[in-house]
Amino acid sequence: MEHDVDVCVIGTGPGGYIAAVRAAQLGLKTAVVEREEVGGICLNRGCIPTKAMLRSAEVMQTMQHSADYGILADNVRLDFSKVIERREKVVKQLTGGVAGLFKSYNIELIRGSGKLGQGGKVTVTGASEETVNARNVIVATGSVPAKLPIPGGDNPSVIDSDGALALTEVPGSMLVIGGGAVGSEWANVFAAFGTKVTLVEMLPTLLPLEDEEMGKTLQRSFQRQGITVHTEAKVEAIETGDDGKAVGILTLKDGTQERISADKVLVGVGRKPNTTGLGLEEIGAKMDRRGFVEIDEQLRTSLPNVFAIGDVTGKQLLAHLASHQGVVAAENIAGHGVNMDYKVVPACTYTHPEVASVGLSEKKAREAGYDVKIGRFPFLANGRALTHGESEGLVKVVADAKYGELLGVHIIGPQASELIPEAALGIRLEATLEDIQGTIHAHPTMAEAVMEAAWAAAGGALSLPKPRERS
Repeated sequence: MEHDVDVCVIGTGPGGYIAAVRAAQLGLKTAVVEREEVGGICLNRGCIPTKAMLRSAEVMQTMQHSADYGILADNVRLDFSKVIERREKVVKQLTGGVAGLFKSYNIELIRGSGKLGQGGKVTVTGASEETVNARNVIVATGSVPAKLPIPGGDNPSVIDSDGALALTEVPGSMLVIGGGAVGSEWANVFAAFGTKVTLVEMLPTLLPLEDEEMGKTLQRSFQRQGITVHTEAKVEAIETGDDGKAVGILTLKDGTQERISADKVLVGVGRKPNTTGLGLEEIGAKMDRRGFVEIDEQLRTSLPNVFAIGDVTGKQLLAHLASHQGVVAAENIAGHGVNMDYKVVPACTYTHPEVASVGLSEKKAREAGYDVKIGRFPFLANGRALTHGESEGLVKVVADAKYGELLGVHIIGPQASELIPEAALGIRLEATLEDIQGTIHAHPTMAEAVMEAAWAAAGGALSLPKPRERS
């Protein structure tokens, strides 16, 4: 069977399905190609299922401290099968919603693996072979977990994030390799469920892409939760112990070695582009040295009428960035001439406490030549945080000292991911500290901490003691 369309999107993750919907809204006849479940990694094995499990972990931790709220709950325990059941119910609801969107917009869903040919031809191999003749193609095939390139990396006890979702029992112990968002979130989940967790990161702080103050604060929080954290440490090899458990051989910061025995070793050290079998290289698409597809500011590849979005482009591997790229790609296909702007891309890590940021870190702002003002406000001084029972963390504001322009906001604490959009909008609109200060924030709210941090950067937070004079 042959299909003639204006746009063919390969992949239906948060980039692909949004691109397809936007293209259809713009009047373009659209088809999507998907070999697995609609929704891609994000909805099925990434963002959504992990956040469902993190929510269960958060409820577990809250229930364990319910007496602090005057609520007496006896015999609080985990039913892991129910955690999985709830997770799958959420996933099914959302993936069903995506399928409903396709029907609503008359987007044709073609099941199978797509391979690009010359002139917009896409061959789809599934139950039968089909051909899509597309005036434009959007590649949105995402990424897959990277393998651990060390001796013993193929040990049967070694799992990635997909393997973590396949677990049917909570491991007694776990070694997590990689202290970025993936590793930190999984460490948080299993520690809350009772697993003895050791988290190892090669760089000086957890969440190395974040402002270093966020990573250091998260490490202290994790240690209070019973997670053993090793930064500036490297896992050299994985062996099998006499008891059948995996044994990680670590070189620590001081050069000493340590052996960590664990039921499971979870690898969260990065992802690689999912381009196998796509045919991109055969038809001359330019790829970088890591295998990611090269794109211009309008998301065009080196091939005529072929666009690429999301993880496969190797920008920031974030679902919401992929979605925005999907919108931009569709609008460029429709002739709107829209350029991507990567200046304002928020990042969120859904640990407990959450971490969220947008814009420049203090270090990057200084490296860029800015004379900066820094403002900090602790949630310990925020009324809503105290009533909520979660006062750990802070808001950190980075601003240009000359004009007060907002350069970056970094948050660790309750509802950080819900607070960061204000900062993202502020940076996008070139807001100043005065703009944030002059915006009336409802009380009591967590968002007041953002306003107070802006006041702190300008000279003094309103709800903190007067700053000490510098000598």
